[in-house]
Amino acid sequence: MKYMKTVGIRALKQNASAVVAEAAAGEPVVITDRGRAVAQLVQLPTDEVSKLEVAGRIRGRKRSFRDLGPAPRLRSGENSLSAVLEDLRRSERY
Repeated sequence: MKYMKTVGIRALKQNASAVVAEAAAGEPVVITDRGRAVAQLVQLPTDEVSKLEVAGRIRGRKRSFRDLGPAPRLRSGENSLSAVLEDLRRSERY
């Protein structure tokens, strides 16, 4: 089991640059005050999906798209999915 690094407030004040560099490298750091955890310093998300997930606007995926399996095949004589969508959109207008 991997434990997060903990740093007291005094040590944080004395080594702020090094602690921030560790967090920026992806290592979460727990800040303690008199031995009690009070904050956590973590790397900021860089891609848009991660930003939305951290903000609570979207939920993370539970499984991979590969787990869904292959897309269903259309039977011969059926329209393509694009054609079906186009027909639906046309029927909704006006």
